Amino acid sequence: MKVLILGSGGREHALAWKAAQSRLVQKLYCAPGSDAFGALAECIPLDCCNGTEVAGFCAEKGVDLVIVGPEMPLASGVVDVLRRAGVRVFGPGQSAARLESSKAFAKQFLVRHGIPTANGTTCACLEEAAAALDAMKFPLVVKADGLAAGKGVRVCQDRAEAEETLEDFMSLKTLHAAGETVVIEECLSGPELSAMALVDGRTYKLLPHSRDHKRLLDGDKGPNTGGMGAFAPVEVGPQVQRAVEAVFDAALAGLRADGLDYRGVLYAGLMLTAQGPKVLEFNCRFGDPETQAILPLLDCDLVALTMACADGRLGSAQLKVRPGACVCVTIVSENYPRAPMTGRPITGLDDFPMNGDLTLFHAGTARSGGNWATAGGRVLGVTAWGPDAAAARRRAYEGVSRIRFDGMHYRRDIAGDILAIR
Repeated sequence: MKVLILGSGGREHALAWKAAQSRLVQKLYCAPGSDAFGALAECIPLDCCNGTEVAGFCAEKGVDLVIVGPEMPLASGVVDVLRRAGVRVFGPGQSAARLESSKAFAKQFLVRHGIPTANGTTCACLEEAAAALDAMKFPLVVKADGLAAGKGVRVCQDRAEAEETLEDFMSLKTLHAAGETVVIEECLSGPELSAMALVDGRTYKLLPHSRDHKRLLDGDKGPNTGGMGAFAPVEVGPQVQRAVEAVFDAALAGLRADGLDYRGVLYAGLMLTAQGPKVLEFNCRFGDPETQAILPLLDCDLVALTMACADGRLGSAQLKVRPGACVCVTIVSENYPRAPMTGRPITGLDDFPMNGDLTLFHAGTARSGGNWATAGGRVLGVTAWGPDAAAARRRAYEGVSRIRFDGMHYRRDIAGDILAIR
């Protein structure tokens, strides 16, 4: 097969790493990819949000399967263009992808189909939002309706903080069009869980549960980011597992009832409250950096699974998980997430010991004069696996200690407090 992966970040590097291990793959392309992808795939300078351009490349090269990594191509309707052109795609169409691209649509979907979620209201202007604050208790959560690269959710402890957030999102438009509409909802409490499932439109298979660390600083302090690290699996008891499955059962039933043919990954960000799991958000693609912590645990062919989803025959496909645990520690640039510094030389990559139980996923790097340099906010995901989480964590931080660049930052408590959830 010829396979094309859309995207260029750490998640897509992990997808390419796993896809390259497939016996089905004769040729692997990535668009646009990055300098780090070169050892795994041929990088093609395509606009991955331009469906016509991507479809033309697929026709020219005879691509058999497209795997969509990030959310923007999904929201842009690339999948719809590809399917109309007869290309097999792993990823939902634009209408179904509104579960991620619109927080307001997702909230309506959850309520309509009886899926547990926080109480909230959607506001299309600043006056509506200010009035909504009068009827709610603090702390509360303000969410930008549109895609905001993980930066569109703020937990507000008091009214002053909420008003400042609304001013940022709706008046100052710090998130551009993404913040013109907001969802204001109650602040749920409890452990968080990232639950992802492969979906073929009729059935689903759950991947190992994971947990990411979104805040910049140790102890879950500082601003929200796109993700500072993740670990898998998160062990849950039978009661929680049944509740998670009930969420996915209801979501698939709701998608079918709404006439949405969903083939790809459905990601439910869950809060495990005292009343049971409640959905914080849906994503319509693999998580980042959760994917980096999950794929090393899969003892099966990722390309075969994604192809089965695209073809609507996931029920007969095999999803096997090897024992043990995996930890990914994200290394970020100075001033991330607001204004990350780039172009800083990186040392320790060319002789990084990627063998056995340790690997490195590039999120924002580039070759400069034959050397590696930072090229984004999230730079690297140091990923290790072992017989248990403690061993994987030790190995991951050993890997982190080999890397250096000016302004380098990472959390030192990733997977530091792992509790089984019963």
